[in-house]
Amino acid sequence: MSSMDDRTREMLDAEVGRQLAAHGQVQPPWRAYPDYERYSIGWRMGNGEWHMMTWGHWWQAAFPGEPERLAFFRAEPPPAEWLDWAAYQIWPDLGFGEAGITRLADHGIGPA
Repeated sequence: MSSMDDRTREMLDAEVGRQLAAHGQVQPPWRAYPDYERYSIGWRMGNGEWHMMTWGHWWQAAFPGEPERLAFFRAEPPPAEWLDWAAYQIWPDLGFGEAGITRLADHGIGPA
């Protein structure tokens, strides 16, 4: 994975600042763009792509460990179609799928 160039980092830092000023956080994708379906092409181009880049930049810095990440998703519960994505944000080694969803449920996130 290549490192981020300085200009991109500056742009992401500025966008994180705008999001923090407006919302107190970078909103999870389902709140930021509620009309975008989970697997919409909108997440891979345009505003959705930029939001995901901003999210990742903020997430890595703001939530360095599992306890903080779990607390975030307890406060911002993901809809069912986003559970695998949320699990991946905490445990990327699990990939996407049922293992992560089950682990979230074990921590009180998602359906029991």
